[in-house]
Amino acid sequence: MKRTLLCLTAFALLGACKKDPATTPPGDTKTGDTGGTPTAGGNPTGVPQEPDPPAIAQAREQYMLGNFDKAREMLEPLTADLKTRQQLRASGLSAGWLALAVAEPVAENAKEPAEYAVAMGEQTGDKEVQILGNLAIGSYQLGMDDMANAATSFEAAYKLQADGPNAGLALVLYGEAKVNLAFGGEEKEQIAHPEELDSAASTFVKAQRLAAAQPGNELIAARAYEGIASVANYKKNFKEACTQIAEAAKIYKTKNAGQPLIERVNAIMDAANCKKAAG
Repeated sequence: MKRTLLCLTAFALLGACKKDPATTPPGDTKTGDTGGTPTAGGNPTGVPQEPDPPAIAQAREQYMLGNFDKAREMLEPLTADLKTRQQLRASGLSAGWLALAVAEPVAENAKEPAEYAVAMGEQTGDKEVQILGNLAIGSYQLGMDDMANAATSFEAAYKLQADGPNAGLALVLYGEAKVNLAFGGEEKEQIAHPEELDSAASTFVKAQRLAAAQPGNELIAARAYEGIASVANYKKNFKEACTQIAEAAKIYKTKNAGQPLIERVNAIMDAANCKKAAG
């Protein structure tokens, strides 16, 4: 059972977060097996590489806002076009954000674009593409309950550029993987590794502080506050959970965030009984 922040406290939402048991297990993921991805280490000859289309940054913003469908609608045709025209860096970035956008509702849909982003990172040696590739494949692994490998992928993304614009997101996702690793038991409903919760909490705090120091990354800070609140809720520190989730809610309201993010906030507030705690 995957506990991304969407599923941390609202069991009514768990159905949207489970993988289809008939899908390919995460162990079968083969980086670069993307049906047409150029061989890693090579470059097509005579193909001029254009600047990144502005639509990539625009789609990133929609993803951060929680408008996952809108990001997907922007990125699917863009990624296909960039791949056709062999724009290696741009297609890798576009595919990476596409994988992140589609992994939220259905993890299996992230497999192909995530693998493509990884392959483009390997082929170009471009650090930003490599970061997106790690974030993308990690999100796929997280959705497929491959928590250990997901944590490794997110940590690798962070270490590639610890002060970069997507470092805070890498830490947030790394924290989510650690929350999942904290649970064990037959149904994975019990906290079996409390040290992972402690580690997740410190990771979310680190993400929040980093994002707060980077103008334009307020939405990453909000996701970090969500993470801190979720851990506090699991530890039954409801007062702290309510304090932290209120900070996330404040940012989301200011930024006019999408409904998926609002639902995550409401789920944590309900689980921590924040109205009662505030009274």
